Amino acid sequence: MNKAMWDFGLRPWYEYQEKYGDGALQAFGHDFRDYFGKQPPENKVWAVVLSSSIYEYFIRYLSAAAGVDPLKEFRVIIVPPPQMVTNVRIGAMQAYMVAEPWNTRAITGNENIGFTFAQGKEVWLGHPDRLLGVMQSFIDQYPKTYRSLVKAMIEACQYCSKDENRQEVAELITDRSFTGARPKKKDAPIAKFTSPGILGNYNYGGFDGKDRTIKAADTTIFFDIPDNLPKQPGEHSTFLWRSRSIWMMTQAARWGQIKEFPKNAEKLAELGWRTDLYREIASEMGIECPKDDYKVEPPEVFIDKKGFDPSDPVGYLNSFAIRANAPTNFFMS
Repeated sequence: MNKAMWDFGLRPWYEYQEKYGDGALQAFGHDFRDYFGKQPPENKVWAVVLSSSIYEYFIRYLSAAAGVDPLKEFRVIIVPPPQMVTNVRIGAMQAYMVAEPWNTRAITGNENIGFTFAQGKEVWLGHPDRLLGVMQSFIDQYPKTYRSLVKAMIEACQYCSKDENRQEVAELITDRSFTGARPKKKDAPIAKFTSPGILGNYNYGGFDGKDRTIKAADTTIFFDIPDNLPKQPGEHSTFLWRSRSIWMMTQAARWGQIKEFPKNAEKLAELGWRTDLYREIASEMGIECPKDDYKVEPPEVFIDKKGFDPSDPVGYLNSFAIRANAPTNFFMS
């Protein structure tokens, strides 16, 4: 979020929790709506890196959970990550949702244009994010290449997951072929922008001189699931639950990106999230996987304490008061 939102009184999510407890969402919603309510239409903008992605769904989910309708209160636009800091500086948008290191670049001591309101894990703890995607035709034509590609991904994630390798990873991804996020000052550590998200020493920033650095093992999850997350036997982060594909479909329907929740959702999940192939490949590497493709997401992992049961996705979708094409109540006197 930009400095204007800070000056208005908005603060990192965890501070709302500390101050308001169970009333944190309501308090944030009040501040959030009040801020945007005072802005001209051209300023009511929140940016994401991709449409129909976890980033967009988190913005909409968060604001709706706080009682702010993202279809009515502000616009969501698409901006490439390297351009986000500049666009906030020139006033093209008030806030953005993006992966690191672009949040760290914005805070005081770096670009000085904003602060981090929340990490993705604070909206959905243990959420899915990046994935390896290929066409079915690629799997059919190059089955050995595909299996080798998946094995390489797993091995890379296992390597990155180890504490002793994370500093190396943080430095590696500063290269122009990855993020190009290197500090301009020659005497600054090369991984100044990338290490907070990789090592887990995450600074939310702010403009009051307070140190908001929080050490956590779940800031970036590469393979091993940290102990503070609920997990199933054999679960690791590169295993894609088909139930989470179902959740994504509920959000696409919730925000009007598809006309209705697909009647063949389980079939689509089966075609798109190939847990069957993943288990075969992981087994060849001696890696245990969960036995099921679906799991219930408990209430405590979501910011609004609203759990997700993939056996009733339509009921889950309809339980949200704020959504596209929601029933409208008319009162006559």
